[in-house]
Amino acid sequence: MNSPLPLQGRSVQQAIVPIATQVMGGSDGVLTARPTVSIVDDDPHIRAMVAEELADSGCEVVALTNGQGLATRLAEGGIDLVFLDVQMPDCDGIECLRDLRSQGCTVPVVIFTSLNDPERRRQAQAAGADDYVLKHELLDRLPDLLERLLPRGSENRHL
Repeated sequence: MNSPLPLQGRSVQQAIVPIATQVMGGSDGVLTARPTVSIVDDDPHIRAMVAEELADSGCEVVALTNGQGLATRLAEGGIDLVFLDVQMPDCDGIECLRDLRSQGCTVPVVIFTSLNDPERRRQAQAAGADDYVLKHELLDRLPDLLERLLPRGSENRHL
């Protein structure tokens, strides 16, 4: 069966979300872009939970499993905010952030972790994190983080 939506290597959700974004208009009839937020975590349950909350908050979500995927996606542009896990099998989130900042990436990054470690918090701040949040607090803090860190009149930031 031929689909009316060409997937071109994308999942159904990735194909549908941009189309839904295109048809959303502001009250004055002008099309408005939703902010694009990336969630980077190796745990599929955490990714899904945070992605659902972000989508419910009006964001387009790019869910990724590792730092390499994040670097690639940031190089393409269009990401307004990143939530980056600290502990992932292929990379350390703080090292990933340090690398991104050294390449000139200005996208706001929130480091999130299950570790309440003052030294890791200090390292994240030194690496350029815009905030450091414990995973069990993330959903409660999400509205404030989005309000504070998403750019106004969103022009997506590039590397």
